[in-house]
Amino acid sequence: MVLKLSVIVCAYNEEKSIGPLLQDLVKQRTPPEVDDREIIVVASGCTDGTVKVIREQMKNCEKIMLIEEQERYGKAEALNKGFEVSSGDYIALVPADILLAEDAVFHLLTPFGNGRVTAVSGRPMQNPSNVSKGFSGYLANMTFRLWARLMAKLNEQGVMAHCSGEFMAIRSDVKTEIPRDCAADDSYIAIAAKRKGLIKFSSKAVCYNLRPSNLTDYVNQRRRWLFGHLQTKDMTGEYPTVLDTIVFSKPGIALQVLAEEVAEKPKDTGYLAGAIMVEAVIYLLSLFDRLFSRRYGVWPVIKSTKFT
Repeated sequence: MVLKLSVIVCAYNEEKSIGPLLQDLVKQRTPPEVDDREIIVVASGCTDGTVKVIREQMKNCEKIMLIEEQERYGKAEALNKGFEVSSGDYIALVPADILLAEDAVFHLLTPFGNGRVTAVSGRPMQNPSNVSKGFSGYLANMTFRLWARLMAKLNEQGVMAHCSGEFMAIRSDVKTEIPRDCAADDSYIAIAAKRKGLIKFSSKAVCYNLRPSNLTDYVNQRRRWLFGHLQTKDMTGEYPTVLDTIVFSKPGIALQVLAEEVAEKPKDTGYLAGAIMVEAVIYLLSLFDRLFSRRYGVWPVIKSTKFT
């Protein structure tokens, strides 16, 4: 039986990265049973040359489809529009500002060979050609290291309830309407997937993106992420299995992850202590956001995470 892959790419002012990404998505290898694909690009309120670049790519590949939003309503709304027109058996969710490693899509789809699997998370990593130095550089790589360690542990236990919004795939029956003001669409979708089956972590399904290169941007991004994880509990009744919630529900696992970080990077223990202090500030800011009902449905742009 021939299976189809739908790739949904959400883009807002990504004229620098969208062209190479679309070219790569067309060429990426898939498992042999997945022999058809479509690439749905939702361009939301773009004010640069993003749409022009997409249309140029459409001339070269009939598998690319464009949905153009005149206003930017947020990623949740963009995904909902992509879901509406998608026709694949599997749906990969890809932001427009990432780069894919070789065979990333192949490794992302392989776990679906197990019929119980409803969602697969790829592994985001800091782009090695854009690594900041000092404390900011440590934070950029630490975030991905800790997350990957945690996902690997939960994957072994079969209790994952989270996928990376940087690179993930779901079975088509998992797609659901995401509330427009949802700040963590990946967490919301992951909870829906968990209720239908298993979520798996594919460590070989690597994508590269840019983490914030300065402390202010880092705090603002993490603040929004934490707000979204807490909001997911409000919306679904469950927390996603990420470090900032696991630290309370399964502190033993959180301590293991931190201990492994110290063992791998003993010279950076001071940086880790500083990161924990920063995280405490982020918790306070996120609680402030919840207290005053801040909304993150339309994300503020973190400029240092964009390719230039």
